[in-house]
Order: sequence, then C-alpha cells, then structure tokens
Amino acid sequence: MHGIVHKTLKSYVIEKADEAAWETILERAAVEPKLYLPVSHYPDAEVAGILQTLSALSGHAPETIERDFGRALAPALLSTFSAHLTGCDDLVAVLDSLEGVSADLADHDDLSPPRLTCSFDGGGSGSDGDVAVVTYDSERDHCAMAHGILEGIVAEYGADATVAKTGCVRDGETACTFRVGLN
Repeated sequence: MHGIVHKTLKSYVIEKADEAAWETILERAAVEPKLYLPVSHYPDAEVAGILQTLSALSGHAPETIERDFGRALAPALLSTFSAHLTGCDDLVAVLDSLEGVSADLADHDDLSPPRLTCSFDGGGSGSDGDVAVVTYDSERDHCAMAHGILEGIVAEYGADATVAKTGCVRDGETACTFRVGLN
C-alpha cells in the first residue's frame, strides 16, 4: 500500500489519542515502528492490523473507524496525487477524473490501486441535481475507507453533496458502489 496511507493513519491515531496510543496499537497489532514515507510502499497487512486493533481498543466498529479515517485521508490523497488532478477545480471534475487517475496509477505503480469508475445520472455531467455513481473495485477489503474518502473529497471541495453506499462486495456485489448526490 502507498506510504501516504500509513503516514496519514499514524497522524490520525495521534490526533485522536496521542503518541502513546499509537505505540500501543503498533505493539498489539505486531507492527514494527518505523518512519512512514509518503511515496514508499508498505505491506497492506499493517494498515489492516492497525485499523483492527484501533477498532478493538476504541470499541467502535471496524467500518466506523475505516470510514472516519477515510475522511481524514482524503486531503492527503488529493495533495499526493495532485499532478493527476490538474484542472480539477471542483468536485464534479475530481469525480469525473477518478477512472483516469486509477488507470494511470495502475500503469505506473506496482501496488494494485483500486479500480475506480464514475458515471453521472441526471441532467448532464455534473449539473445540479445530478448523481455521480462511483464504483470501487479492489482486492483490499476497505470499502468503508473508500466511503470516507469520498466524503472527505466532498468536504475538501466544500460541495453541497451527499455520499451513500448503494452496493457492497460483502453483500455479493462485484464491486462497491456509492451514490454522490450533487445538490
């Protein structure tokens, strides 16, 4: 997994609790402490273990933790991959570019990034009242994080939009789908 996820997860835990909590979570998750570099690659299992441990220690459901973390991760992802978002100055443009960004990262990255698509239903590509349907397909089991990332992107652009999960691989679907209602 991309290091920006690990680095942001550490910041998230420290912000929600403190450095001692981070160290406890690493110990209980059996993850060796290290300096996470945003552009390096780290094992997916570390993020999964840290999130599971955080869930167990906090008493919150894993999906709640992942979704909240996803909201915190969105600004870091937008910043890290800003070169892929040139000219995307609003939510609709970012959503419309997701498929291209995902494909570009897959072509140039050995991390198997999620496959993302976005289509628009309604009056036209991104007009008021439209609905963006975002599909998230990944070998990683982090659809709640994807949900939170979409919510975080909406917040970063100050958009009047809502995000709702409409399908999930855990329910037998081939991919997770999200409805982004553009008001």
